[in-house]
Amino acid sequence: MSLVEDFVAHLKLEQIGDNEFVGYSPYSAAKSHVYGGQVLGQALFAASWGLDDRQCHSLSAQFLRAGSLDGAIHFKLEKLRDGRNFSVRRVSAVQAGRELLTLDASFHVDAQGFDQQPTMPEVLGPESCRSMTSYKDNFQALGLDRLYDFFVTQSIFEFRCIELPSYLELSNRPAAQRMWLRAEQDIPNDQALQRAMLAYVSDHNFIRTASLPYRQQISKQPSQMATLNHSMWIHRPLNLSDWHLYDVHSANCFGDRALVIGHIFAQTGELVATVVQEGLLRLLDGDEHAAFSENT
Repeated sequence: MSLVEDFVAHLKLEQIGDNEFVGYSPYSAAKSHVYGGQVLGQALFAASWGLDDRQCHSLSAQFLRAGSLDGAIHFKLEKLRDGRNFSVRRVSAVQAGRELLTLDASFHVDAQGFDQQPTMPEVLGPESCRSMTSYKDNFQALGLDRLYDFFVTQSIFEFRCIELPSYLELSNRPAAQRMWLRAEQDIPNDQALQRAMLAYVSDHNFIRTASLPYRQQISKQPSQMATLNHSMWIHRPLNLSDWHLYDVHSANCFGDRALVIGHIFAQTGELVATVVQEGLLRLLDGDEHAAFSENT
């Protein structure tokens, strides 16, 4: 099985009951924790089950606790509403009796209507940006080999950051970053799958944007970043086999919480999605770092 086939299979889950699915965690940047975008993407695919005539246009997820790489994650589906034009689904992700995530998603039939959006920022095209493979030595110098493998060698996505990638940044800079992304190989043009993949990749390098004004402190002192909630609105059909621009900035950081906002544009300029996430961002003292390490 190719990497793309394996990735698609792990997002699509295995149905084990009328409204229950099971999934696994083959990829992770952490030694023990599941990547949050994986659970989000899997939950959205479970929510999409059986809704062939309508597509997800909005979702809201609460991240309750971190998942473990060991053991299956069960996804339980509730059908909250089926109307003429909209359907609403709720999914709960549970592992070993502990709820990891809840997701509410709304689905809409295709319709014609008004059409307006902001203009895509003028930035360097993906062909003019460095590939992530060119940063391999930088990752290794910082001891981030596992992170490099997750984002490059084990990923079906290609990322090209317009600025220095935030996980390599050691200097303070404004809380904004832009990156191009696409699937490295053609993937099925199935909108349910495409949108689950968009949910997956929308969590990539996202809350870290809020840390950019504090990189000098974070590089010298242990810190914690974790997603609290994640919302996404999908405005137009998409095809992740093509390049998309992820334009991200942090709108606020206060009281250990940070808010980040992202707009995802097709390379041709259409606004595909808007993403908002609130996350935990804080420095750890010695006792907190020891307790945090014991629990990871």
